[in-house]
Amino acid sequence: MIRLLFIIAIVLTSQLASGQEQKTITQSSPLHLKVDPMIGTGGHGHTYPGATSPFGMVQLSPDTRLDGWDGCGGYHNSDSVIYGFSHTHLQGTGVSDYGDILLMPCTQFAGGQEAWRDRYKSRFNKETERAHAGYYSVVLEDQNLRAQLTTTERVGIHKYSLKSADTLTLIIDLQHRDKLIHYSIYPLDDSTIVGHRLSENWAEEQHVYFAMRFDKKFDWRDQLSEVKATGFDNAGNITDQEMEFVPVFAVDFGVVKDLTVRVALSFCDLQGAVKNLESEAPHSDFERYKIINEARWDKQLSRVIVNDADIDKQVIFYTSLYHSCTVPNVASDVDGRYRGTDLQVHNLGEDDGLHYTVFSLWDTFRSLHPLLSWIEPGRTRDFVRTMLRMYKEGGQLPVWELAANYTGCMIGYHSVPVISDAKAWGISGFDEELALEAMVQAADSAHLGLDIYAELGFIPSERESEGTSKTLEYCYDDACIAQFASSLGNAEADSISERFRLRALSWRNILHPESSFIQPKRDGAWTPDFDPTEVNFNYTEANGWQYTFFAPHDISGLKSLATSTTPFTTLIENQFSAPSATSGRDQPDITGLIGQYAHGNEPSHHVAYLQAYTGNQWRTLELVDEIINTLYTSEPDGICGNEDCGQMSAWYVLSSLGLYPVAPGSSGNRSQLVIGAPQFETVVVSPAQSPSRELNRPLMITVRGDGDYIASANGEMRSWRSYNEIIKGGVLAFEMTPLSKNGFGMLDEDIPTQYIDDTGFTTVPAFEAPRTFQGKKTKVRLMHLDSEAEVFWREGEDGVWSKYQEEIWVNKNVELYAYAVAEGVSSKIVKHEIVKIDHDWTVEYATPYSHQYAAAGPNTLVDGLYGGDEYRTGDWQGFYATPMQATIDLGEPCDIEGMSLGCVQDIRPWIWLPESVDFLVSQDGVNFSLFNHVEHDVAEDDYEKQVFRFTTNIKSEGIVSARYVRVITNPRGIIPEWHLGAGFDRWTFVDEWNISFVK
Repeated sequence: MIRLLFIIAIVLTSQLASGQEQKTITQSSPLHLKVDPMIGTGGHGHTYPGATSPFGMVQLSPDTRLDGWDGCGGYHNSDSVIYGFSHTHLQGTGVSDYGDILLMPCTQFAGGQEAWRDRYKSRFNKETERAHAGYYSVVLEDQNLRAQLTTTERVGIHKYSLKSADTLTLIIDLQHRDKLIHYSIYPLDDSTIVGHRLSENWAEEQHVYFAMRFDKKFDWRDQLSEVKATGFDNAGNITDQEMEFVPVFAVDFGVVKDLTVRVALSFCDLQGAVKNLESEAPHSDFERYKIINEARWDKQLSRVIVNDADIDKQVIFYTSLYHSCTVPNVASDVDGRYRGTDLQVHNLGEDDGLHYTVFSLWDTFRSLHPLLSWIEPGRTRDFVRTMLRMYKEGGQLPVWELAANYTGCMIGYHSVPVISDAKAWGISGFDEELALEAMVQAADSAHLGLDIYAELGFIPSERESEGTSKTLEYCYDDACIAQFASSLGNAEADSISERFRLRALSWRNILHPESSFIQPKRDGAWTPDFDPTEVNFNYTEANGWQYTFFAPHDISGLKSLATSTTPFTTLIENQFSAPSATSGRDQPDITGLIGQYAHGNEPSHHVAYLQAYTGNQWRTLELVDEIINTLYTSEPDGICGNEDCGQMSAWYVLSSLGLYPVAPGSSGNRSQLVIGAPQFETVVVSPAQSPSRELNRPLMITVRGDGDYIASANGEMRSWRSYNEIIKGGVLAFEMTPLSKNGFGMLDEDIPTQYIDDTGFTTVPAFEAPRTFQGKKTKVRLMHLDSEAEVFWREGEDGVWSKYQEEIWVNKNVELYAYAVAEGVSSKIVKHEIVKIDHDWTVEYATPYSHQYAAAGPNTLVDGLYGGDEYRTGDWQGFYATPMQATIDLGEPCDIEGMSLGCVQDIRPWIWLPESVDFLVSQDGVNFSLFNHVEHDVAEDDYEKQVFRFTTNIKSEGIVSARYVRVITNPRGIIPEWHLGAGFDRWTFVDEWNISFVK
C-alpha cells in the first residue's frame, strides 16, 4: 500500500475515466463532481453514463448499442453513434432490458436508410461528452446540437441547444430495444404528449407510461412509415417492396434555438405519469433541475466523507458509492400507487414509505444491501416492506425482480439474507412474522431442485442444473432463516429455526473428504474426473475453485473439515496462486482473475477475507489491497466485471473503509464485519437519520502511523467489529506498522467467528463409483467426512443393511443405498445406480459436438444413461447450426429391428427438436441406405421443456442386416422472427441412441 499524506486544499488536475475532459478537482470540490459515470462503461462493466437521481425511477442515458452482451446497459464506451436518449436503464446487468421511451432531436435525417433508427442516429465525438452525478451532455455532430440531461426522481429533463437556429424535429421511438406488445401515444394539448409502452423481454410484461411536456408548442406528425423489401430475384435485386407504419413518431417545432423536454414516467397509468410530471417538474428551467439534482447527489454521497490526497482514489470511491446508490429504483408514483408482482395497481398506505423495483439479489445480498442497511436504514426498511408486498401480491419473495416481474433468473432465495441482515443492523418497522412466513414459503417451494435438496441434503447434477451451487446457496439462505426465526423468540419460530439450522449444514454433504474441495455429485457418487478449474453446469457462473469456499455461514466447519490434505489457510492461498486459466464451457462472467479467484463475479467476493478467520489478517489485508488497487481504476474499463446493480461497487466501498460483512444475515446479534485493508486517512460515515433504527450515529475511521499493516484497532488486537459497535458510532482508529505478522488478529479470541451448531447432524456418505461399466465387474468405495462414523449399505430397496468395511464389487445393473451414523445420529439415505454396458461400441462423429455441451464425451450416445428434460444437467450433447451425424461399427453384421434417438426441446435457450431424424444402415461403412425417416408432431412454438424419442417403426422397415448404423438429425434452420433469437441458428441436443436387435 502506498499512502500519501493528507493535505488540506491540495489541487490536482485529474484525467477522469471518460478520458475526454480535464477537470480541476480539489479536496473541497462538490462530491457530485468526484463521480465519473464513465467508469464501468467500457470492458464488461455494462453501466450507463447518463443522469439519474439517488434510487430514482428514471435513468436518462444515451443509447449507443442496440444488442449484444456488452450492450446490456444500452451504451459502450467504444461506440461512436448515438441512437437517442431513453429513460430506463439497468446498472451493469448481464441481461438486456429497459431502454424505454427513446427521444432523438433531429435537424436532418440520413438518406438511403431503410430503418428509422438509421435515419435519425448521429455520430458523436467522445471529447464532447460531459458526465457527473446527476448530469450528462454530448454534442450530436450530425444534428449540430448539444443535448443535456438531468433528472428528478421520476422525471427526465432534456435540453437541446442548437449551434444556430434551425428546424427541429423530435423523434419518439416506442419500438426501441425490447419486443413491443402494445402502445399508445397522443397529444394531450399543444405542449404535452402522453402514451404508454407494454413490452416483453427479460421482464415478460413491462408497463411504462409517460407524460412528455415541452417548453414550446409543437406540430404533431403522428406515426412514421418504413419501406421494406419483400421480394428478390436470383441476382439479389429487390423486386417487391411494401410500406408499413412503425411505432416511431415525429414532433415538429419549426425553427428554434433550443428546446427543453420533461418526461415523467409511471408504471401504473397515464394519470400517474401526469401527476408525477406536475409534482416534480412544474417549470422548464433546466439549470434549476440540474442544480437541485446535483445537490441531491451531494447529500447522498455525503453519507461517506473520505479524505485523501489522491484525487484519483476519491474519484473511484465516489463513483463506486454513486453506483451503489442508483439501485434499487423507486417504482411508486407521487400519489403512492405502484404495480405489484400480480401486475395489478395497488395503493401504499400513508406510512408505508416507497415501493421499489430491480432486485438483483444473488449479486447484491453480499455487499450492496449490507452497505445500504448501514447508511440507509429508512430505505432498507422500505426495501424489506417492498419484498413482503411482492410476497403477498405475487406469491413469493423476489429472487431477481424487474419491473414487477419475476424473471426466473439466478439461484437461491436471497431476499432472505437481506431481510435477516436488516434486522441484524437494528432496522425495524416491518412485519417480522410475515417475513418469516415468506422465508419458509421460499425455502419449501418444490422447484429449482429445492424438493431434491430437502429430501437428499444435496442436489445431484443429473436431477437439476447448477446443483452444486444451488445446494450451497440454499444452505446459506437456510442459515439466515434459522437465525431470523430464532430472533423472534417464540416456540413456533424456534421449531422453524431448528429445522433450518440442520438444513444449513447440508453443504457438508458435498465436501470431498480427500480433496478438500466442494464437488458435484451425480446420483450419490462423486462426479468422476473432477477438475476445479472446469466451468460446467454444476455451478452458477463459476467453477469448483470459486464455489469451494461458499459456506460463509459455517466457516468454522469449513476450516475444520476441509483440512484432511491441505490446511485451510493453504487452500485459500492456493486459489490465489493457481494458474488463471479455466477449462470447460465459455463463461464471460468469470473475469478479474487472481489465480482462480474471480473478482468479476460474486461467488468469490468474500474469499479474500477468509484468511482473517485463520488468524492471518495480515494476508487478508494484502489480498484485499491488491484487489482494490489492481481491479478498480478510473478508466472506462475500471470495473473488472458486470457492475451487477451496485454489487461490484459496494464491495469496493466497504472494503476501502476496512470493514466487510462476510456472512450477512446469518448471525443475528453475533453479526460481524471483518477488518480488511482501510484505504483512506480519514473517513466519516453518517447514516441517514430514520425512526426505523434507534441508533444512526456517525463513525469516524482514521488511519495513522507508518507501514502497510494494521497493528491495532482502537488499541485492540481484534480483527473484527460487531454490527452493534458500528451503529453506535464513535471512532475506529487503525494504527499501522511495517510488520506483517505483528499479532493483530492472530489469537483465537481476536479472530472473527462464523459457525452453525452441528449438533444432531450427520453428513451423508458418498460413493466413489462409475455410473456405467463394461467388462465383468467394477469397484465401489464408500467414504465419509467423519473417520469415526459408521457407514451402512445395501443392494436394492429391499436389501439387508450391512456395515461398510471394504470396497464393494458389482457385476450387474444395481442400485446401491447407504447412510452413516455418527454420535448416535443417522444421516439421510443416499442412492447410486450403476448400469452394466454389454457392448464395446465407439461412436464416430462427422461433425463435432460443442465443447460446452460434450456430456460424457464420444460415447455419450451409447452409455446407457438417458438425459432428462433439462439440457444443462450434463447428459446431453449439443450441436449448433449443423446436423448431428454419428456412425457406429457394430463389429459384425447384425439383424436390426429398430432404432431410436432422444432429443430435447427447450426453445427459450434456442434448443429445438430437429425437423426429422434419419436412421441409415450399411454393410461396408461406405454405402448407406435409409432404414427409416422419423418426424414428430411437437409444435415449433411449444415452450414446454420436453424430451422426444425419434423411434423407428418396425412395421414399415422390417428387419435389416447391417454392420454399420448411422443417425442424422435434420435441424429446422434459422430461428423465426417471432422468437427473441430471430435470425440465429438453432441448437440440437441429443442423447442415447438405442439399437434393438433380433434375439
